[in-house]
Amino acid sequence: MTAPAIPAPATELPQDAVLDGGPAPALLVADLGQALVRAAARSDAGQIHIIRQDGSDLAFGYPELLDGARRILAGLRAGGARPGERVLLQVRHEPDLLAAFWAAVLGGLVPIPVPPGSAEEPEAAARQLEWIWAGYRQPWVVVGDDGPGPAAAMTDSGRWLGRTGDLRGHAPAEDLHRADPDDLAVLLLTSGSTGVPKAVALTHRNILARSAATAAVRKLDVTSRSFNWMPLDHIGGLVMFHARDVLLGCTQVHARTPWILADPTRWFDQISRHRCDTTWAPNFAFGLVNDRAAEIAGRDWDLRSLRYIMNGGESVKARVIRRFLDLLAPFGLPRAAMHPGWGMSETSAGVVDFVFDPDTMGDERFVPVGRPHPGVRLRIVDEHDGPLPVGTVGRLQVTGDPVFSGYYENPEQNAKSFTADGWFRSGDLAVIEDGILTVTGRVDDLIQLNGAEYHGHEIEALVEELPFVEPSFTVVSPCTEPAGGREELVVFYHPRGDVTPAEADHRIRDLVADRYGVRLGAVVTLDRADVPKTGIGKLRRAELRKRHEAGTAGPAAHA
Repeated sequence: MTAPAIPAPATELPQDAVLDGGPAPALLVADLGQALVRAAARSDAGQIHIIRQDGSDLAFGYPELLDGARRILAGLRAGGARPGERVLLQVRHEPDLLAAFWAAVLGGLVPIPVPPGSAEEPEAAARQLEWIWAGYRQPWVVVGDDGPGPAAAMTDSGRWLGRTGDLRGHAPAEDLHRADPDDLAVLLLTSGSTGVPKAVALTHRNILARSAATAAVRKLDVTSRSFNWMPLDHIGGLVMFHARDVLLGCTQVHARTPWILADPTRWFDQISRHRCDTTWAPNFAFGLVNDRAAEIAGRDWDLRSLRYIMNGGESVKARVIRRFLDLLAPFGLPRAAMHPGWGMSETSAGVVDFVFDPDTMGDERFVPVGRPHPGVRLRIVDEHDGPLPVGTVGRLQVTGDPVFSGYYENPEQNAKSFTADGWFRSGDLAVIEDGILTVTGRVDDLIQLNGAEYHGHEIEALVEELPFVEPSFTVVSPCTEPAGGREELVVFYHPRGDVTPAEADHRIRDLVADRYGVRLGAVVTLDRADVPKTGIGKLRRAELRKRHEAGTAGPAAHA
């Protein structure tokens, strides 16, 4: 009798790199307008604080915000605007911008916030407004009291609705539009450097689902007190903070980006003053605070309330975080306050985050950003959208309730941005290990050096360790040499201190060669104003590369 065959041991198949945040939370209201109405009716709601340029505080409540929005809505309707139509908002004064935004929402209009530009260059703001107006097929237009006058084409077409001060003169609108959760709520313009910017189309469900999930994960409620210094025409200021805080009815404090960047210690002056528990910024901002260590030592801040600092929008650096936490520890900042995270305008802001433990995290090459919030799924795939196993670096894709369904009226871009099964291609590279997402960089930021792959942000962080390099103004990029057409690695930086250009050039080259074994093609010194940045201070590397290749990026220290 033949013995029975012994089955071969089963081979464990590699697990696909997928993370699921679980079911999305139930929506607390059906649309954003109801969120504002509910906040205005709450007896326990907080206030909205706007920090003026001189540091003084302008405070108002949710009932006042709702009243201003209803008055402006009456003005919009008197001008002919109807539900479903789009309206450009170029308003510098924050209370008027917020009132105009909510007026559009309450009227079923689709607001398109436009950066107001610099008060010192009103002509540039007017050109930008007219450019976007023409590119988006002539929507309605509202400007602030100090904004540009209407272009002739706007008045000729009848699309000029006027200034916020005049619109506030109407009696409050009585009937408010009730939107469906999947109706379009806002169009947020991207910061592209060429062509009319793409518009991220977010629905009421996108924003409400993201806000509710974050509040649940981080235990935010009506008693929370947030501080934001990103522009209120940007996803971070308008959606990640303001809209979420309206949903919660909590106290929210806002300051202008240039005011904080001019002196980053103002950030924590205000957090201490208002006893805020929640704030956020890209990683470069924490480096700017670290650079003020000597000034900070003499402050009398109380930061014991600050428990949720979202660090996202660009690569997170462990060394920067650890130094920041150590620097502010004497003021009571909790060791577990820092939360590296990930999100985009296309995901309605941050949808992944992680509690950074400075006592267990070393100087890892990349900092984990955590697990997805409820209603969000992530996966890692190859360049052909094929699934990759856990532990493999690949392309990050995302789906879920907070994720937008496409760029507004841009089918060509949407075809590139979404997979056949509906996942959004984020453009980031990442890895999933032990149920945690770690983002390593952008696909277009990858640099090949001597057979190894690095990201520009890694080399930038290395160069900024040098004491004569000004933090947050360093860019590393491969550039094509105009003469020979050869691609070479270029370091752009803004100097400080007394080091001569020749010595700085030598030390930067030696440092990069020692760490990465590569010879730089050029080291370029730039003035602050010559380093292109987005509205929230993030570097625009591709634009600087184009300028350098065109010979307009600034003087090379040595080629």
